[in-house]
Amino acid sequence: MKAVFFGTPHYATTPIRALLDAGIDVSLICTRPPRRAGRGRSSKPTPVAIFGREVGIPVFTPERLDSTASSEILRWEADVYVVVAYGRFIPSELLAQPRLGVVNIHPSLLPRHRGPSPVATAILEGDRHTGVTIMVLDDGMDTGPILLQSSPIEISPAARSDELTIDLFDAGSRLLPEALRGLESGNLSPVPQDDASATVTRLIKKEDGEINWQMASDEIVRMNRAFHPWPGTSTVWRDRVVKIVEADVGEPVGDVLPGMVFEAGDGDIRVAAGCGTSVKLLVVQAAGRRAMSAGDFALGRPDFVGSRLGAQLAGD
Repeated sequence: MKAVFFGTPHYATTPIRALLDAGIDVSLICTRPPRRAGRGRSSKPTPVAIFGREVGIPVFTPERLDSTASSEILRWEADVYVVVAYGRFIPSELLAQPRLGVVNIHPSLLPRHRGPSPVATAILEGDRHTGVTIMVLDDGMDTGPILLQSSPIEISPAARSDELTIDLFDAGSRLLPEALRGLESGNLSPVPQDDASATVTRLIKKEDGEINWQMASDEIVRMNRAFHPWPGTSTVWRDRVVKIVEADVGEPVGDVLPGMVFEAGDGDIRVAAGCGTSVKLLVVQAAGRRAMSAGDFALGRPDFVGSRLGAQLAGD
């Protein structure tokens, strides 16, 4: 079986290794072009490109999947295309070409959490379990038929998006060779999704990370974990942005204005939130500074405790 692999981030390298270990011929890797990053703004290839070159697989980095790029991909005459966090839609011209179709690892138990942000949304909504789906792509947004699904995977109360994403794609990598072999042999038939049960996630934006202290503490802490590492969560203090790197649910505080910073003893810094709840700040980071414990941050800024956080709240 010949495959063309589409993927970009570091966790997309695990499925490539799984395919190779299963004896599947990954003939070509298609990934995003190098991007300028870091202080020197040097051009850096994607993790998938780096991995592909290390193991001797040809790497193709088109700016877009236009007709020219499609012609190059079609030239490899693959039996199947495998898509893992590529970051672009696969055009209909390519979806229709491989004889076994285009197979995708999606980090949720479809039809729940279709769309661009399934992992963050599962944490945000307080889901107790999630999972991974091996599916066949069609022209819709994660609407294609299902080949295999993992057993439910528990979301720990402390789970962050980056860690959970890696766990889910690791689980998907273990299922992927079985799904492809079953598809090739005919022993595995794609099963249509139940559209009536579908939920769709939205694209997360940078501004989504600004904390609204009127929210209850458990919602704020889930937001902190769902948006790690991007876009992160932040608040405004004295007209300056402070990143909340790590936080936890604090003890109830009763009738205290949301956004008020107080000390609960022994360097324990908390912020009043909605519904009489509080958030315990663990690690914070001022713009242009290193991250530090909230206690150390407050020690160096005597006016932090007793102030009120939030662009909208501070002037109330």
